[in-house]
Amino acid sequence: MRAVQYVDLETGTAVGDVPDPSPGPEDVVVAVEACGLCGSDVHALQNGQAEAGAILGHEFSGRIVALGSDVTGWAEGQPVAASPIGSCGKCRVCARGIPFRCPSVPNIGISTQGAYAEYARVPARQLVALPASLPVELGSHAEPLSVGRQAVKLAQVGPGDPVLVYGVGPIGLYAIIALKLAGAGPIVAAGRSAGRRAAAADVGADVVIDTRETSVAEYAAQSGTLFAAVLECSGSLGAFNEALAVTEPGGTVVEVALTPEAASVPLFPLISEGHHVVGSCAFSDETYRESVGYLASGSVPVERLVSERVSLDGTPDALRRLQTPGTLVRIIARPWQ
Repeated sequence: MRAVQYVDLETGTAVGDVPDPSPGPEDVVVAVEACGLCGSDVHALQNGQAEAGAILGHEFSGRIVALGSDVTGWAEGQPVAASPIGSCGKCRVCARGIPFRCPSVPNIGISTQGAYAEYARVPARQLVALPASLPVELGSHAEPLSVGRQAVKLAQVGPGDPVLVYGVGPIGLYAIIALKLAGAGPIVAAGRSAGRRAAAADVGADVVIDTRETSVAEYAAQSGTLFAAVLECSGSLGAFNEALAVTEPGGTVVEVALTPEAASVPLFPLISEGHHVVGSCAFSDETYRESVGYLASGSVPVERLVSERVSLDGTPDALRRLQTPGTLVRIIARPWQ
């Protein structure tokens, strides 16, 4: 099959031929119809954090083309969304709803070969069926929508709760969609990219601020607003402490961005204001299934976030362009395009 593989820090990725995957007893092979180009992949390539020969890509959907010997309840040709998160479903970590950290099962496109390819091997337990009437590409939105929804669940917000989404990259945008589903609001989105700020307004943010002109602290002071929750999706230096400063008593800061910053947390206001701080990485199996349900219902405007669709041959260049995205929001690879 053809696949996009990591070469080295200077080259980035290139398209080549690799052996077709074959299913283990409890696996299927999926012909990948769509795979979103994720910011975490872009950062991994920028920082040389992938192994030579690695196939990245973990936001995908497609059709089953082969079944393992022990797989039941699935059929060849069936459209599916595939969660990349490996999970044994039995250990203490999985029981806490953090399958991403399961020590027993690898994660597709992260610790095992991914879906910037014509085919991908997937454990059958990680599949969710897509309705035959639904465009298969929509299933590729389930992963980033689940990341946003997991953060909103941890924020514990609902109707009438003002929420700040700090950072309007793809995950911040999916978090806005998830906040709309939860009924939270007003929703304030803060970011630097003009194109992505416009996308934030398009998918449901009530107020959008340009952090190059107005900081979130200045907005909070000028508007007299403190937030029930802040979803920190930017990873910007100092953003975590800024988020704490604009959170109301008893409110929650959810750190979603994978940031190398070692933030110095001011403990007195943390204690005296009763703030909650929680990290949110990936999602639970339940959240992924729920996200597919929302996509199937047509109640989430995810197609508005797609800037481009590219072939496998166009994927290496697209990954490079996303390092300085400009107006780009989300690019989807279509391996059979």
